[in-house]
Amino acid sequence: MKNTRIAIVSAAIGTMTLLSSGASADVYADPGVFAPFGNAQVDFVWVDSNAGYTGELQWVDTAFEGAPQTIWTNHNAQSGQTHRVSRLFEMGERIDFRYEITNGGIDVFATYVENDWAQFSVDASDPYNVLVGIEDIRYPNGDMDHNDAIFRIVFTQAAVPAPGALALLSMGGLLAVPRRR
Repeated sequence: MKNTRIAIVSAAIGTMTLLSSGASADVYADPGVFAPFGNAQVDFVWVDSNAGYTGELQWVDTAFEGAPQTIWTNHNAQSGQTHRVSRLFEMGERIDFRYEITNGGIDVFATYVENDWAQFSVDASDPYNVLVGIEDIRYPNGDMDHNDAIFRIVFTQAAVPAPGALALLSMGGLLAVPRRR
Protein backbone atom coordinates (compact mmCIF):
# COMPACT_ATOMS: atom_id res chain seq x y z
CA MET A 1 0.00 0.00 0.00
CA LYS A 2 2.80 2.40 0.95
CA ASN A 3 4.71 1.60 -2.28
CA THR A 4 1.56 2.25 -4.32
CA ARG A 5 1.12 5.70 -2.73
CA ILE A 6 4.78 6.55 -3.35
CA ALA A 7 4.45 5.50 -7.00
CA ILE A 8 1.28 7.60 -7.46
CA VAL A 9 2.84 10.67 -5.82
CA SER A 10 6.03 10.23 -7.87
CA ALA A 11 4.02 9.96 -11.09
CA ALA A 12 1.99 13.06 -10.21
CA ILE A 13 5.12 15.08 -9.44
CA GLY A 14 6.75 13.89 -12.66
CA THR A 15 3.68 14.87 -14.68
CA MET A 16 3.48 18.31 -13.05
CA THR A 17 7.19 18.83 -13.72
CA LEU A 18 6.75 17.94 -17.38
CA LEU A 19 3.72 20.19 -17.72
CA SER A 20 5.43 23.15 -16.09
CA SER A 21 8.49 22.68 -18.31
CA GLY A 22 6.34 22.93 -21.45
CA ALA A 23 6.87 19.29 -22.51
CA SER A 24 3.98 17.53 -24.19
CA ALA A 25 2.92 15.17 -21.39
CA ASP A 26 -0.70 16.33 -21.18
CA VAL A 27 -2.44 13.72 -23.30
CA TYR A 28 -5.63 15.78 -23.33
CA ALA A 29 -4.04 18.83 -24.95
CA ASP A 30 -4.97 19.77 -28.49
CA PRO A 31 -2.39 17.99 -30.68
CA GLY A 32 -2.82 20.62 -33.38
CA VAL A 33 0.18 21.56 -35.49
CA PHE A 34 0.14 25.09 -36.88
CA ALA A 35 2.12 26.73 -39.69
CA PRO A 36 4.70 29.05 -38.06
CA PHE A 37 4.79 31.45 -41.04
CA GLY A 38 2.92 32.22 -44.25
CA ASN A 39 3.48 30.51 -47.59
CA ALA A 40 4.62 27.42 -45.68
CA GLN A 41 5.47 24.21 -47.48
CA VAL A 42 4.72 21.13 -45.35
CA ASP A 43 6.61 17.84 -45.47
CA PHE A 44 5.76 14.74 -43.45
CA VAL A 45 9.00 12.86 -42.66
CA TRP A 46 8.76 9.31 -41.35
CA VAL A 47 10.86 8.56 -38.24
CA ASP A 48 9.96 5.11 -36.87
CA SER A 49 7.30 2.66 -35.72
CA ASN A 50 7.15 0.06 -32.98
CA ALA A 51 3.65 -1.32 -33.52
CA GLY A 52 2.02 -4.70 -33.87
CA TYR A 53 -1.02 -3.20 -35.61
CA THR A 54 -0.85 -1.82 -39.12
CA GLY A 55 -1.98 1.78 -39.48
CA GLU A 56 -2.21 4.37 -42.24
CA LEU A 57 -1.14 7.96 -41.69
CA GLN A 58 -3.42 10.29 -43.63
CA TRP A 59 -3.33 14.04 -44.23
CA VAL A 60 -6.73 15.69 -43.94
CA ASP A 61 -7.28 19.07 -45.57
CA THR A 62 -10.00 20.35 -43.23
CA ALA A 63 -10.05 23.70 -45.07
CA PHE A 64 -11.63 21.92 -48.04
CA GLU A 65 -14.02 19.01 -48.00
CA GLY A 66 -12.52 15.90 -49.44
CA ALA A 67 -11.25 12.45 -48.68
CA PRO A 68 -8.14 12.07 -46.52
CA GLN A 69 -4.94 11.55 -48.48
CA THR A 70 -3.04 8.43 -47.40
CA ILE A 71 0.64 9.18 -46.95
CA TRP A 72 1.98 5.75 -45.90
CA THR A 73 1.47 2.81 -43.55
CA ASN A 74 3.58 2.33 -40.45
CA HIS A 75 4.92 -1.03 -41.68
CA ASN A 76 5.85 0.11 -45.21
CA ALA A 77 7.43 3.51 -44.54
CA GLN A 78 11.21 3.84 -44.40
CA SER A 79 13.03 6.11 -41.97
CA GLY A 80 13.59 9.51 -43.62
CA GLN A 81 10.91 8.96 -46.26
CA THR A 82 9.27 12.29 -47.07
CA HIS A 83 5.84 13.24 -48.37
CA ARG A 84 5.17 16.82 -49.45
CA VAL A 85 1.63 18.11 -48.90
CA SER A 86 0.04 19.37 -52.11
CA ARG A 87 -0.68 22.94 -51.00
CA LEU A 88 0.82 25.85 -49.08
CA PHE A 89 -0.33 27.02 -45.64
CA GLU A 90 -0.82 30.48 -44.17
CA MET A 91 0.65 31.49 -40.81
CA GLY A 92 -1.33 29.90 -37.98
CA GLU A 93 -3.20 27.53 -40.27
CA ARG A 94 -3.74 24.09 -38.77
CA ILE A 95 -2.28 20.93 -40.31
CA ASP A 96 -4.58 18.02 -39.46
CA PHE A 97 -4.05 14.32 -39.92
CA ARG A 98 -5.60 11.05 -38.92
CA TYR A 99 -4.36 7.56 -38.23
CA GLU A 100 -6.46 4.61 -39.32
CA ILE A 101 -5.75 1.14 -37.92
CA THR A 102 -6.25 -1.21 -40.87
CA ASN A 103 -5.01 -4.49 -39.39
CA GLY A 104 -5.30 -5.38 -35.71
CA GLY A 105 -7.75 -3.38 -33.62
CA ILE A 106 -9.73 -1.50 -36.27
CA ASP A 107 -10.07 2.18 -35.24
CA VAL A 108 -9.49 5.74 -36.47
CA PHE A 109 -7.94 8.68 -34.60
CA ALA A 110 -7.93 12.28 -35.85
CA THR A 111 -6.28 15.45 -34.55
CA TYR A 112 -9.44 17.45 -35.22
CA VAL A 113 -11.59 15.18 -32.98
CA GLU A 114 -11.28 16.19 -29.31
CA ASN A 115 -12.04 12.67 -28.01
CA ASP A 116 -8.98 11.41 -29.95
CA TRP A 117 -6.44 13.89 -28.59
CA ALA A 118 -4.99 11.40 -26.08
CA GLN A 119 -3.78 9.24 -28.99
CA PHE A 120 -1.28 11.90 -30.13
CA SER A 121 1.87 13.29 -28.56
CA VAL A 122 3.20 16.47 -30.18
CA ASP A 123 6.55 18.10 -29.45
CA ALA A 124 6.47 21.56 -31.04
CA SER A 125 9.45 22.94 -29.12
CA ASP A 126 10.91 23.60 -32.58
CA PRO A 127 7.89 25.01 -34.49
CA TYR A 128 9.65 24.42 -37.84
CA ASN A 129 10.27 20.73 -37.12
CA VAL A 130 7.42 19.21 -35.09
CA LEU A 131 7.70 15.64 -33.78
CA VAL A 132 4.48 13.59 -33.58
CA GLY A 133 3.92 10.20 -31.95
CA ILE A 134 0.76 8.10 -32.14
CA GLU A 135 -0.65 5.47 -29.79
CA ASP A 136 -2.63 2.92 -31.82
CA ILE A 137 -4.77 1.45 -29.01
CA ARG A 138 -7.54 3.75 -27.84
CA TYR A 139 -6.97 5.51 -24.53
CA PRO A 140 -7.07 4.35 -21.71
CA ASN A 141 -6.33 0.77 -22.85
CA GLY A 142 -3.09 1.37 -24.75
CA ASP A 143 0.35 1.63 -23.19
CA MET A 144 0.43 5.33 -24.18
CA ASP A 145 4.03 5.16 -25.37
CA HIS A 146 3.08 7.01 -28.59
CA ASN A 147 5.65 5.03 -30.59
CA ASP A 148 3.33 3.14 -32.95
CA ALA A 149 3.85 5.78 -35.64
CA ILE A 150 6.44 8.53 -35.27
CA PHE A 151 6.95 11.26 -37.84
CA ARG A 152 7.98 14.88 -38.20
CA ILE A 153 6.11 17.75 -39.77
CA VAL A 154 8.73 20.02 -41.31
CA PHE A 155 7.92 23.56 -42.42
CA THR A 156 9.93 25.36 -45.09
CA GLN A 157 9.37 28.66 -46.86
CA ALA A 158 8.01 28.09 -50.36
CA ALA A 159 9.78 30.01 -53.09
CA VAL A 160 7.91 33.13 -54.16
CA PRO A 161 8.65 34.44 -57.66
CA ALA A 162 10.18 37.91 -57.74
CA PRO A 163 7.90 40.67 -59.12
CA GLY A 164 10.04 40.96 -62.26
CA ALA A 165 9.69 37.23 -62.92
CA LEU A 166 5.90 37.49 -62.61
CA ALA A 167 5.86 40.36 -65.12
CA LEU A 168 7.91 38.33 -67.59
CA LEU A 169 5.63 35.34 -67.17
CA SER A 170 2.60 37.57 -67.83
CA MET A 171 4.19 39.02 -70.96
CA GLY A 172 5.02 35.54 -72.20
CA GLY A 173 1.41 34.52 -71.69
CA LEU A 174 0.20 37.48 -73.76
CA LEU A 175 2.55 36.62 -76.58
CA ALA A 176 1.40 33.01 -76.59
CA VAL A 177 -2.25 33.96 -77.15
CA PRO A 178 -3.11 33.59 -80.85
CA ARG A 179 -4.40 36.71 -82.58
CA ARG A 180 -7.53 36.81 -84.70
CA ARG A 181 -7.19 37.67 -88.34
